[in-house]
Amino acid sequence: MRGSSHAFIGGAAGMAVAYTQHADPMTAASLIGIGVLSGLVPDLDVNGKLSNTITSRKWIYGLLALIGILLASDSAFTERGTEQWIGMMIGAGLIALPRIFMKKRTILLMTGIVIAGAGIVMNEIWIIMMGLYISAASRQPHRGITHSLVGLGYFCVIGYYLEQDLQVPGVFYACAAGYASHLIAALKVLPVNRKGVKWFQPFSKKEF
Repeated sequence: MRGSSHAFIGGAAGMAVAYTQHADPMTAASLIGIGVLSGLVPDLDVNGKLSNTITSRKWIYGLLALIGILLASDSAFTERGTEQWIGMMIGAGLIALPRIFMKKRTILLMTGIVIAGAGIVMNEIWIIMMGLYISAASRQPHRGITHSLVGLGYFCVIGYYLEQDLQVPGVFYACAAGYASHLIAALKVLPVNRKGVKWFQPFSKKEF
């Protein structure tokens, strides 16, 4: 399935969350954006279909830019002093630097390390966990553990801490629904997918 399809489905999941939360327009737009981002996150593995089929790597750059925007915005509105500037500078770096350093594996690994480091400085658990996720994803084959229930569970924890930080109801559900939508959309039963996903890895290799 194409990245644009995953983004659309993730956005729809975020919209559904916004509807159930009776969110105002600004909050609804945020939840839809989080759903789009979460719907693309599983394909951060370095050999993901998106990064292999799109030679310009627009999805990798776009995804990292979205993370950079989220990090910079969070820093601008919730941090003060040195932590605020560090977060904003790292966010800006995620938007600009990936286009300079071309190797996807290096981009993802270094991005993960930098984000985790920023999370430590800012004392933000969700940022640390996101950095660790990206670093681990850079070493994974396509449809590896990022496409499993373990990956979903881990990202749900990220969503929980992100909601606690932003204090926006529905963020957790938007993260969970967006990510889960990717795993469902990658099922082998759908005609657009040649292969399925191993939901229960690393405990089982059964493909769905």
